[in-house]
Amino acid sequence: MAAAARRVWLLLALGLAGCAGAGPRFDDIAAGLPPVPQGAARIFIYRDFEPYQSLSWVPVFFNGATIGAVGPGHVLLRDVPPGAYRIEAQSEGLWPDQAKVVTVAAGETVYAKIASFRSIDPTVNDAEVLITTFVVVLVDPATGRREIGSLWYTAHWARPPAAGERGRLSARAEKAAAADCPRSHRRI
Repeated sequence: MAAAARRVWLLLALGLAGCAGAGPRFDDIAAGLPPVPQGAARIFIYRDFEPYQSLSWVPVFFNGATIGAVGPGHVLLRDVPPGAYRIEAQSEGLWPDQAKVVTVAAGETVYAKIASFRSIDPTVNDAEVLITTFVVVLVDPATGRREIGSLWYTAHWARPPAAGERGRLSARAEKAAAADCPRSHRRI
């Protein structure tokens, strides 16, 4: 029995490792990235690899427009014109000050981390339904640069949300996204 349990955990760990790592580590490609274009700012969006929280690729929005999706252990970047941006991640749950507004100037680099929290849905009576809440956290540049170094760079491989995927995701949809891991690295 113990040997069977070990095999199951080993297979699960190998499966998660295979899903998480698609693409180069940021530190491996950072030197080859083009500089921030003249007159633009750069915004990095990233998530820590927390498989016990959520394996979903979460759609990310700047001022209500989808800019891509970020998965656990991944980082993406977008070069944007100077201005104010409301950075938001699609979320099943609510959290105070969940989205963040940042004003960027030309040449500036901003780091926004997507934190995730699993909890029981308080709107469901007599059942323990788990939901995931995604919160945008603005991180200082030194910490942000250090934290993205070991993450997988997916600026051009982030999974876009499916049509109509702007609303609340169900637990079933999250399981489907986790099972869909190999296809989650399509080009935008």
